[in-house]
Amino acid sequence: MVDPDHPCPHENFGANVSVNRLTSSEEPGAPVTAFIADITVWCEDCTEPFRWIGTEAGVRPDRPMCSVDERKLHAPIRPASADPDFGLGIPGFAVRWRESVLRSADAAAVLDGDIDDRI
Repeated sequence: MVDPDHPCPHENFGANVSVNRLTSSEEPGAPVTAFIADITVWCEDCTEPFRWIGTEAGVRPDRPMCSVDERKLHAPIRPASADPDFGLGIPGFAVRWRESVLRSADAAAVLDGDIDDRI
């Protein structure tokens, strides 16, 4: 049980890992061109989600990235038997962060869907 007068020490954790198969088209039987593991972590005691540190937001085939809210890590993976360049031909995207343009209060409003004339 969570005690509101004392912060949770975060001693027990839960995690969810889902592996997605990416194909070059949505046609049935299309070859798999990449795999991406999506990973989320939370405290089992207080259910607070954990955020990924040091990763840019987006999805890229050549490096781990996180969701815009930093709660999900998108990690490209390949079978051990695959060539080192497996999966590198898929497109990706990145969200660039510029503090001079977007203040943290405005970022929170954007994440909450409260978009207005502040940005």
